[in-house]
Amino acid sequence: MLLVMACTLSLFSQEDISPPDTVVVRADTIVFDTVPRIILTVSPDAIDKKVNYKSEGTKRNDLRNKRVYMSDKAEVTYDDIQITADSIVFDMAASTVFATGKPDSVGGLVGKPVFRQGSQEIESDSLFYNFTTRKAIAYRIVTKQEDGLLRSQVTKMLDDGTSNIANSTYSTCDAEHPHFFIRLPKAKIYPGEKIISGPGYLVLEGIPLPVALPFGFFPIQKKRAASGILVPRIGQEQQRGYNLTDGGYYFAISDYFDLALRGSIYTNGTWLLSATSNYSKKYKYSGQFSFSYANNIYGHKGLKDYSKTSNYKIGWTYSQDAKARPGSRFSANVSMSSSGFDKNNSYDVTEHVTTQRQSSISYSKTWTGTPFNLSASMNHSQNVKNKTVSLNLPRINFNMARIYPLKRKGAAGVGKWYQELQFQYSASVDNQINTYDSLLFTNKVWNNMRNGFKHEAPLSIQFRPFRNFSVSPQLRYSGVLYTQKFEKRWDPDYFNPSRNEIVPRVVTDTIRGTFYGHSISPSISAGFNPQIFGTFNFKPESRVQAIRHVVKPSVNFSYIPALKGFGSDLYRTVQSDTLGNMTEYSIFQGNIYGTPSLSRRSSNISFNIANILEAKVFEKNDTTGKPKKVKLIDNLGIATSYNVFADSMRWSPVTMGMRTTLMNNIGVSANSSFSLYGLSERGTPINTFAFEQNRKLMRLTSFSVSLDFDLGRLLTGEKGRSSQQTSSGASAGASSRGMMTGDETRSMSQPGDATSLLFDEYGYYIFDVPWSMRVSYNINYSKPGFKSNLAQTLSASGNVNLTGKTAITYTTGYDFSHKEITMTQIGITRDLHCWVMSFNWVPNGSMKMWNFTIRVKSSVLADLKYERRKDYHDNF
Repeated sequence: MLLVMACTLSLFSQEDISPPDTVVVRADTIVFDTVPRIILTVSPDAIDKKVNYKSEGTKRNDLRNKRVYMSDKAEVTYDDIQITADSIVFDMAASTVFATGKPDSVGGLVGKPVFRQGSQEIESDSLFYNFTTRKAIAYRIVTKQEDGLLRSQVTKMLDDGTSNIANSTYSTCDAEHPHFFIRLPKAKIYPGEKIISGPGYLVLEGIPLPVALPFGFFPIQKKRAASGILVPRIGQEQQRGYNLTDGGYYFAISDYFDLALRGSIYTNGTWLLSATSNYSKKYKYSGQFSFSYANNIYGHKGLKDYSKTSNYKIGWTYSQDAKARPGSRFSANVSMSSSGFDKNNSYDVTEHVTTQRQSSISYSKTWTGTPFNLSASMNHSQNVKNKTVSLNLPRINFNMARIYPLKRKGAAGVGKWYQELQFQYSASVDNQINTYDSLLFTNKVWNNMRNGFKHEAPLSIQFRPFRNFSVSPQLRYSGVLYTQKFEKRWDPDYFNPSRNEIVPRVVTDTIRGTFYGHSISPSISAGFNPQIFGTFNFKPESRVQAIRHVVKPSVNFSYIPALKGFGSDLYRTVQSDTLGNMTEYSIFQGNIYGTPSLSRRSSNISFNIANILEAKVFEKNDTTGKPKKVKLIDNLGIATSYNVFADSMRWSPVTMGMRTTLMNNIGVSANSSFSLYGLSERGTPINTFAFEQNRKLMRLTSFSVSLDFDLGRLLTGEKGRSSQQTSSGASAGASSRGMMTGDETRSMSQPGDATSLLFDEYGYYIFDVPWSMRVSYNINYSKPGFKSNLAQTLSASGNVNLTGKTAITYTTGYDFSHKEITMTQIGITRDLHCWVMSFNWVPNGSMKMWNFTIRVKSSVLADLKYERRKDYHDNF
């Protein structure tokens, strides 16, 4: 209680108990400022940014009317807007600008007003702009919209960035007087997006054409692709009727991926659907995927000529950038189709004459600092002619590069012989399918798939007793794993249903399961590979200084003993006839990797001689004093081999080959094959030497020669090609002058004039037109028995540039065996400045057709074209 009272007294002790002050304080009556206050009011329509203006010429200020008159490179800027012109009047009271150009001596305008805002730039004859409303009126403007030029008499620019235009034209021709344009009485511009117009019509060379447009839509492409409709082409064929082709929709899914869906339909019921997708990412990957499915109908239903087929085609490409994943790589190149797709749907001549299709999807991986690497692939091979298909799904290989386990790291000098001991390891898995394209997606195909696993581990060492001679003993372990094996038995009571009788025979049983077989095989190989040089020198003043002949003979020997005790039981015997004769067979015969061990010993000796012929020659007008090395014969070789332990015909065919290049242009190659054995009465090889049979050392079984050269380079050389290139532009100018008399040409061809290159001293035109022609000739002869076969073809392809704007391309050939011209293709293209005219003609073959097209170059007006064609489908 005492504590509470003490605290209360201390609190009250802080109060002020003195009486309040009674003195009255008067307010200050001194006036400091007698000027009345001015309150400024800002109009809501006033501009909120500073306007800057300048000019290099005169600048006059009209203070009464609040105007500034500027001339000679005048400029006004406001926010992000810049206006430049020869003459500008800036009305500060109305916040407007009027700009115009200055007439020149020829009646044109110089210093035209240019309006810039962001990426938009407009040039006009005169311009009126209001800073307050951000609206403008421009007269006679020319603006670039994507690939086209938009010319307008009156343009009203609105505050939302759009523009209304009147009495305008749109053209992708950049000539001063456009060769064509689309007249648009009224239109609206959405900058960076599109141009939409009312009714319009086409004007060609100043002549209005009866080609009216009910409305116009001109998309302005951005850097990023945009989704949209793919307009179909309208056509007509005699066989399939009227059609709409390649119409659909394009999806711009992202910057890295897109999708185009297209379709074609014909009045006879034929239709085609396709999907194409492109994908790309910088420094990562790029590629394309495509799928097409077609339902083709020919003839009339109910008649004999009626046919209906369904075809497909799959394409896929993938390319990985080298920097994306160091140490690993993935790639794909797939082209797969049913046998009739190209014939019924493709317009590519090369696809019609190609009978083989190859596809591959591969992945590889290496481990840096180790000897190991991995590769996996899926392969496809297809013969369109006989409809066979071969697939590897997949093929995987794991390898260890050669290592020297006994060699010391960093050792100097010559090592010990045992340090050359080498060891390797490899393993592979494969799955194979061989079928026809019509059976590719059936269950039967998968039941007949062949697959297997194989691994090998060779241990070897190499000795070099003397120069150019080596000996390599080896010990190899091999193992295979299969899902099936074969067992054969003799069945004396086998009933043949086709003959309806009992016919004793060997029956093969396929046993499913997992079966492993292995072997250890020692072997030895030896080789002698010397090189012999011979040089013939000519006189020092001779252009040919020397000729050198290099001979590379080689003899190689290999031997593998039969050691059945070093492997599993892979070989068995079975009765093969009613006489009780026994035949040996392998339980793994017909499998992918075969049998790892041999049933008997093997030895082979191979012989080969290669020849190279070179010369040292001074070039014409040489100033270096050093001869140039020239190869006269790249290779001239002969090879054969001898099987020591073969039952019969131990000598393999003798092969000869030659390859050279003549005159640095003509590629020549020749190959031949000879048999040392004769023929039976049926025309099959027998174990009797040809020399014993008909006193001929060898029997020719095949021979081929091919020549390939550039005819233009052969006839004109480098100097001629240079003159052709320089004359193309002059030729174009000559063609525009038309026909001339001799006096006219002589008067025009003055010395030193560029046109003098086109005419000789007598006034005659020098025909020097750029052209090229690639010619190839092939001859193939084969005679394995009594019957021979000869195939001989000549083909040519190239182009001719008649003028700087007209080009002709061609591909043709002649088949001497069938005495007919091969499929020929001729194309003529004429550059018409902003248009291009083309004519393509295939006069013979399965693709006999023609096509004439004249179209606008720019992709913006890609559908503005005229096309006439005769389709190759009408030949069916």
